[in-house]
Amino acid sequence: MLQELQSMLPDEYYYIVPALWFVGYACKRTPYIPDWLIIWILFCFGIIASCSIFGWNFRSVINGIIAVGISVLSHQMVKQTACRKD
Repeated sequence: MLQELQSMLPDEYYYIVPALWFVGYACKRTPYIPDWLIIWILFCFGIIASCSIFGWNFRSVINGIIAVGISVLSHQMVKQTACRKD
């Protein structure tokens, strides 16, 4: 699944993913931001970052959304794999 998403995202957008990880981590450590709000913050940040760098067009919006998807999916894969207690 992750490889399918990565194939949809141009290489120029890959550095947005670690930035989203950092923003998500900072939001998670902030006590007054509820967990349900973090995904929406990442969603907005990903679109704004993508459009600010690559221009305000439909393709940048879609690629920003895909970057958010890769960020959240990869974070969950690491979290679910590392925290397994089988």
